[in-house]
Amino acid sequence: MRVVVIAVALAALAGCGFSPMYAPAAGGGGAVIGPVSIPEVQGKSGHAFRTELSRLLDAERGRGPTRRLDVTVTESVSQLGLRVDESATRADLVLNGAYTFFDVNDSALVRGSVVAVASYDIPVSAFGAAAAQDDARERAGVMLAQKMRTDLALRLARAARGSAPAAVQTLPAEPAPEPAGLPAAQTLPGGPVTAQQPKR
Repeated sequence: MRVVVIAVALAALAGCGFSPMYAPAAGGGGAVIGPVSIPEVQGKSGHAFRTELSRLLDAERGRGPTRRLDVTVTESVSQLGLRVDESATRADLVLNGAYTFFDVNDSALVRGSVVAVASYDIPVSAFGAAAAQDDARERAGVMLAQKMRTDLALRLARAARGSAPAAVQTLPAEPAPEPAGLPAAQTLPGGPVTAQQPKR
């Protein structure tokens, strides 16, 4: 009985013109994105991001030629709270991933960017602070990969349905969180970042 109900529901959705985003394209026999190669991404956050994105795309690899996805990940940190000694108690780690998706002829199909933010507490000890920031990098990298996979799939699905031009699509970057204070140079484990110091 359950199978019959599901079949009827799917038929009704098809009649309304509904098409699942991840369904194979008509006659194509492949997934929306298909096989993708992702060159190395620099930094600890870049490694976490690439690992998760590769896992997501491999799960729906499908058939067809392999296309290339170039990604640049930039990292920044905004410090939020202050202790009595004016050291920060909490921070936001922000990752911005700018990507370009190429076809088999090495022509750009889609360009865009997505943003992910991971908040974390800053312990008093230097070791604890470094560990907390590394954990935030891992979480932000995973979130960035999930958002990029969805963003890219939506744009390619729209182009395949003819609702987007065949030319390169440039997507606006997502707004990053408002800084908590004035910018100041800071070097943290994993590479240089920009920290935001609160006003006095």
